[in-house]
Amino acid sequence: MSTWNKHYHWKTKGCTPWAKEWFTEKLVGKSASIPGEKDTSVSVERLSNFDGDVELGNRKGKLITIYDCSVTLNWTGASPDGDEVCGTITFPEVSHEIEDNGENYRFETELSTGSSDAARTMYQTVRQTLAPELEKVLHDFRTNLIETHAKDLGHDDTSSSTAAPSSGAAGAAATPAASSAPAKPKDEAVSTSSAALRATAQLAISQADLWDLLTNPARIPMWSKAPAQLWLNPGANFSLFGGNITGSVVSVDAPRKLVQSWRVPQWPTNHYGTLTTELTQSEDSTKLELVLTGVPTGQEDTTQAGLENYYIRGLKSIGLGTLL
Repeated sequence: MSTWNKHYHWKTKGCTPWAKEWFTEKLVGKSASIPGEKDTSVSVERLSNFDGDVELGNRKGKLITIYDCSVTLNWTGASPDGDEVCGTITFPEVSHEIEDNGENYRFETELSTGSSDAARTMYQTVRQTLAPELEKVLHDFRTNLIETHAKDLGHDDTSSSTAAPSSGAAGAAATPAASSAPAKPKDEAVSTSSAALRATAQLAISQADLWDLLTNPARIPMWSKAPAQLWLNPGANFSLFGGNITGSVVSVDAPRKLVQSWRVPQWPTNHYGTLTTELTQSEDSTKLELVLTGVPTGQEDTTQAGLENYYIRGLKSIGLGTLL
């Protein structure tokens, strides 16, 4: 077995369907009593929406949890006079980063029926009692994810495992923007820098695995912390960081080289540079080199910082590290 396979191989398991079932099982049926009202309560009736991705990885013996989901629940109750009261509770971000940072989960609530005194009392119970109880359950998710799926990644001792946090570097997480496909590049007279921008890193991952992380839209959010759209067909449009980087695929030489037309919203309308992504594998790591040409004059510093922060630091944030 090569040094690479023994020390640097990255195994992952998609756990999104299991996660949806887990949230349904653990959250639906939870209830809270109405203060001062005998035998009256509000309860979670069903999980009405689940969106996002959940993945468990094993790299160099360390379990890495990567997930970012939104969960919407329907709640219901009955007033003392028998009128049904209902609404929703939404946790817009159920993420490993919240656990990494020791934060509380933010929730949003809605009252769908009329605002009678009884309805308002129930609604306050949802906000003050039921939602905080649900939040406690959410904090158990990562532990259950590891305990359930670690063995599938060849990791038997979950007690000694730690979930590798993202450093938040990628994140400079891009603010979600329109996800519609970008317009085709059009020529426009724009003054551009004569020098190419470069960002490089020697990463502890195989060439094939790094290629998949960079080009598989299901895995890109692991390091970009934002939605991605990418198809590896010349001429196909792509969108990264929630729509903050757009362009189209120029050429593909998997798993070695990808050429794309590339732009950010701050650039002149319809102006695209050319980003060349090259992967070169050595014995125990892979060199990533990003070369961007056609950068508008005056945008060099901010664009260089973006390549470093969004791409390089984003990849480092999921535990790839850099070999010196």
